[in-house]
Amino acid sequence: MARGQPPRVRGAVLLKKSGRWAAQICVNRRVLWLGSYAMQADAGVAYDRASLKLGRYTSLNFPSTINTLQEKRFQSKVSFETIVSMIRLKTYSYEYVTFLSNEAIVGSECLADVKSGQQSVAYTGSGVVSEVREPVMLFGVRIG
Repeated sequence: MARGQPPRVRGAVLLKKSGRWAAQICVNRRVLWLGSYAMQADAGVAYDRASLKLGRYTSLNFPSTINTLQEKRFQSKVSFETIVSMIRLKTYSYEYVTFLSNEAIVGSECLADVKSGQQSVAYTGSGVVSEVREPVMLFGVRIG
């Protein structure tokens, strides 16, 4: 890498005319456009989200922030085309946060049933709900 150049991020290509970063991914020898972004890291995250759906775990730019069980569970509920559409429309983060919020609400309701003495056992997909967690902020949206 030449001095003064930003580090290489897979799937991110600098658009010289606009100075923005294009996100793209190759699928079946075809390049799919994922959108343009002001920052290289944002284009890299878009690439990572598409890669995760394709099962390309070793080619992620930011594996510690993208490759989560919750995100895999979210992506398993929709097709690759839907994931690409959400990335292009920049609605992926909102849809993912909504999914996490719904899981937290379902988990809290099931936990309330267990604590009230009802015989139902609560499952959220990751195991039995064992505690109520405080709301958190994710992508600027309060969940929980």
